[in-house]
Amino acid sequence: MIRILGYLIAVAALVGGAVWLADHSGRVAVDWLSWRVDTSVPVMLVVVLLFWAVVTAIFRFLAGFFGLPGKLSRRSREKRQIKGNAALTGAITAIAAGDVESAKRLTKDTDKALKNPQLTHLLNAEIDRAKGDIDSARAHYDALLETPETELAGLRGLVETLPPEDPRLDALAVRAYDRAPGAAWAAQAAYAAHLRAGRLDQAQRLVESQRKKTNFLGPDAQAEKARLAMARAEAAQAEGRLADAAKLAREALDLAPDDTQAALALAHIHAADGQDAKAGDVIAAQWRIAPSPALLRAYLDLWRAEDPAQVAKRVRDLTNANVEHPESRLALAEAYLRAQAFADARVVLAPLLSPNATAAANGRAALAMARILAAEGADPAQQREWIERAAASLAPPRG
Repeated sequence: MIRILGYLIAVAALVGGAVWLADHSGRVAVDWLSWRVDTSVPVMLVVVLLFWAVVTAIFRFLAGFFGLPGKLSRRSREKRQIKGNAALTGAITAIAAGDVESAKRLTKDTDKALKNPQLTHLLNAEIDRAKGDIDSARAHYDALLETPETELAGLRGLVETLPPEDPRLDALAVRAYDRAPGAAWAAQAAYAAHLRAGRLDQAQRLVESQRKKTNFLGPDAQAEKARLAMARAEAAQAEGRLADAAKLAREALDLAPDDTQAALALAHIHAADGQDAKAGDVIAAQWRIAPSPALLRAYLDLWRAEDPAQVAKRVRDLTNANVEHPESRLALAEAYLRAQAFADARVVLAPLLSPNATAAANGRAALAMARILAAEGADPAQQREWIERAAASLAPPRG
């Protein structure tokens, strides 16, 4: 509607102008050399308009004529671009499908049409990697490092294909993380690099900085954080920073409460610091969760200087929270054996020698009985009977 209205206004203006010129035609005289032109204003205006139209047409013709090579060149480039994009799409699809031969052919077409060396390097790197030619792939990834636009792709390729012993790997991994701190693969690579180089504090800072960005450690994040805390605890202990070591080992144990090794490490740190009572508390707390022979050995080592009877009392206190567990009965039997309380040892071992006990528990209890008989000076034949029973219980099942 607005366009029609504008058109009507323009026509009205032209008609009005023509009428006004007809009423006020006037005269125009032009003297030039030996020429004289004497005419009216409307005629002069028509001549000028015609002249302008002719000149405009000539200029447009000349512009089109001289611009023809450029148009042809642009059209050729557009055709190459379309052809190159089609080849690029085909190459990417072929790589994804594992069709290496088609990918190579289409990559050549892409390079010929688009003339983009870095893009060609990227495609060839993926093709070589799919073929298993890792050395050639690395050469292409190295070339990608030369331009900022493709640097990150080159870094990822090298990080993923270089062997762990390659001296460049750590620096490339950190460089990738600096370029893309939000990328999980870069965070994983930098984290692994810090661990290999023993930069445990930097690894910890990386974990903390990534906590809200991405769970780059994956489903085992909690266990990995515990291992990192434990490694830092060991480093602090080696440097003599026992307070820091204890704090870090406690952090590791809190992250992985069922990790007996973490509990043992914390207990050893307390013991090294002269805090045997704290070490015993750590072992007792872990015993309630997961009793084990390693915990018992560490616990007995704490009280090595004490009287065996007193040690037996301590072990009884240790096992009270989990008294029916086979490890608790075996631990208490060991303590009673050391204290020469043989009758008490037999009592706690009895349930493990019943048919309801597991084969492993039965075998270990039988060995303990053989030791009791040896300590009592019993007939060697009786000792041998228990040893044979233990061997039968502990023998691996036949395939």
